[in-house]
Amino acid sequence: MSNRLFLLDKNYVLKQVQEDMRVELQTKLVDLIKEHYYIQFNPLRLQDDQTLAIEAYQAQNVSHFDELYDTLAGFYRYEIGHNQLELLFDGRSHHEKYEEDWKAAFEAYVAGLSTRKNFIIAGLELTVFFRAENRVELAQNRIQLCCYDHFGLKIYKHKGIQKYKAAASA
Repeated sequence: MSNRLFLLDKNYVLKQVQEDMRVELQTKLVDLIKEHYYIQFNPLRLQDDQTLAIEAYQAQNVSHFDELYDTLAGFYRYEIGHNQLELLFDGRSHHEKYEEDWKAAFEAYVAGLSTRKNFIIAGLELTVFFRAENRVELAQNRIQLCCYDHFGLKIYKHKGIQKYKAAASA
């Protein structure tokens, strides 16, 4: 049986870039959630115990965001749609170009998601206000729901990425 994989297919290069940047962007995600907390809930940055805890928090364990990261990475690959490598004339490799493009798209995705209060609250529950006795899955599910609603897409295990219809709009 022949191998049907073309190793220089754009999606393979892009998937590798996304995997290489996972920890860096998940750490950036925590910083963006903290920043958007202030925009949404405390634009004057008034100090209290909660804001002091948010400011002092440094990302240590970002594995709670693995599912979100994989979802956003999948949505990005879905949106760009084509798998042909483009010709680059600026001296950069495809890897470098996709690093730049993916980072910009990821930050834009998070900025869009951060307009939703549930996204910010769930993100803070998984980081700053994380408690071992809390159920991590609940916060992760709220984050996933925000993604599905925001992008209008959902990843199904056997069907792939499909249009998402929220129960309220169905």
